[in-house]
Amino acid sequence: MTRAALALLLAALVLAGGLLPWLPVPEGRAQGVDVYINVTGGGTKKLNIAIPEFAVVAGADATGAAKLLASVAGNDLTLSGLFSVVAATGAIPPNNPEALKQSWTEFAAAGAHAGVHGLLAVRGERLEAEMRLYDLTSPEHRLIATKKFEGALREPRRVAHRVADEIVLQFTGELGVADTKIAYVVGPRGAKEIAMADYDGANSAPVTRNGSINLMPVWSPDARSLAFTSFAQGYPDLYRAFPFERRPVQTLAAFAGINSSPSWSPDGRFLAMTLSKDGNPEIYVLTVATGVLRRLTRHAGIDTEPAWAPTGQQLAFVSDRNGAPNIFVMDAEGSSGRRLTSGGFHTQPRWSPKGDAILYTQRQGTHDLWAIGPDGSNPRRLTAGPGDNQGGSWAPNGRHVAFQSNRAGRWRVFMMLLDGTPPTQVTPGPGEFTSPSWSPRLP
Repeated sequence: MTRAALALLLAALVLAGGLLPWLPVPEGRAQGVDVYINVTGGGTKKLNIAIPEFAVVAGADATGAAKLLASVAGNDLTLSGLFSVVAATGAIPPNNPEALKQSWTEFAAAGAHAGVHGLLAVRGERLEAEMRLYDLTSPEHRLIATKKFEGALREPRRVAHRVADEIVLQFTGELGVADTKIAYVVGPRGAKEIAMADYDGANSAPVTRNGSINLMPVWSPDARSLAFTSFAQGYPDLYRAFPFERRPVQTLAAFAGINSSPSWSPDGRFLAMTLSKDGNPEIYVLTVATGVLRRLTRHAGIDTEPAWAPTGQQLAFVSDRNGAPNIFVMDAEGSSGRRLTSGGFHTQPRWSPKGDAILYTQRQGTHDLWAIGPDGSNPRRLTAGPGDNQGGSWAPNGRHVAFQSNRAGRWRVFMMLLDGTPPTQVTPGPGEFTSPSWSPRLP
């Protein structure tokens, strides 16, 4: 088949729903707080926390940042699944111990276990926020932690996200995931661009604007770039975009045939991908700095969709070598391949950041998300409709996933915890939103 004919065939497959014919459509832990936050179980017990409006201690808050900081941070804590935010209005005055004591006493009586006293200074084009976290279950309302944050006046939401992540750290020993981005594909069939937004859907911004078909965005481990497939030059080639820098798009792979399914190694040195340059879709690994390419699979079936383990020692992938597509695992050199799933139609593997599970999509009438242990144990269903739910992407904490669903008619991106709580829609507005990729925590 000529390159031009192959391009037309691939374009038709993309318009029909996919590149390959069987792929689906597109500082320390707090001490002394007598409340347990269950970060791995069902999340039935949550910590009640009060976050009043931040108090302005310097400058003029002409943009309403004091109220926004409290609102956004409160929403972040709610989305974490670990906290229940106690309603709060107004600000607690700064440098007023009696007012602080009275406020915490009232919040404790309303059921709050913890409270955040936020202070805000506006200095020119900069914001300086201080978070003071208190234990409201102790008689003296003990100060648990304090930390300062700086940011641009135009980016108060990011400051709020960092405040929320620090609060999660204080109670769980691990940073939250509010200071992250989700990239996704937006647009009707035939004209798809890549965009990104805060993890909660705010601050959406374009990544590509080439008027072509752009697919499969994947964040690099340093959260500074995105690898993706694009038909910008008429063929499905692999590129790299730098959404936070004024750098041109970089071509990663432009071989004859398919260049798709990018997956970054945990150290960012390598990019696994699917290439059909030798006649059959196989998995290769590119050394990004040198352009050296290694072929990992050699099989008559289709091998595609590689996904690195967080150790960098293994890759999960999809192969139809036994008939229908299933999930396989091999080592990073391409050997010791073994099948992980069987008896179904399984695609889109994504390895958990903690290494304890592999997320995938199963088609059985409709599409739903499943997870399985890396040794093939404990397969479990994560969604059960409505509609199709597929294309999962892990948050860096391994507790949340983003995915695409048409449960409301059009394709939208949702996020959910793994404990069965209802998902939250991330992408609002008109259009179709697919292929989410959850970034690592931002630098």
